[in-house]
Amino acid sequence: MELDDLRRQWRQPPADTPAPLDAAALTHLLAQQSDGIVERLRRSARLELYMNFGVLAGALALFGLAQSVWLRVLGGVLVLIGLVCIGYLYRKLHLLRRMDDAAGDLRAHLVRLASGLRALIRFYYRFTLAMLPVTGVINVLMVASTTKKHVWLTTWPGLALLVVLLVAVVPALLYLPVASLTKRYLQRLYGQHLDRLEASMAELAEPEPTQVG
Repeated sequence: MELDDLRRQWRQPPADTPAPLDAAALTHLLAQQSDGIVERLRRSARLELYMNFGVLAGALALFGLAQSVWLRVLGGVLVLIGLVCIGYLYRKLHLLRRMDDAAGDLRAHLVRLASGLRALIRFYYRFTLAMLPVTGVINVLMVASTTKKHVWLTTWPGLALLVVLLVAVVPALLYLPVASLTKRYLQRLYGQHLDRLEASMAELAEPEPTQVG
């Protein structure tokens, strides 16, 4: 008799086992979690925005005050890059502000905005890598125009070698380290928080267990 009682107690679920969350409870939990996650994303975007305003100010000073023509060209390129990045960050902050304006289906709203943020992050990643050959072209023009006294630069083979070296070889060597560094940078600022938000949304999307009875 005691053995039967022990078996019944073993098969019974513990009294403190939490009940499965229904859709309403998961929605409430998602809203709470998204508030903290979105605020972290906003802080990261604002930090980047302030940094890019600093870069833009320095680039404008370089463009306006430098004596060397090529330093001014470099300043102008940095101004353009800064403006692109600032526009990208304003777009990102706009999406993050929209996360507070959920109407109707909270999960569907956050899914759309998270997808938009992922697209912006991919744009930033590709834009960073695209700057490698662009920088190579600028370096070619600078070297070719400031070091004409070297005989090898006055011939087509010499110029072709310079172009291949600075536009193809050096960017190719830099591609993997720059790509890896950029991925880690974006993951630290945005990716890890988006991962958590998407995990919460995936939990909300899971079907509720069917009741057998």
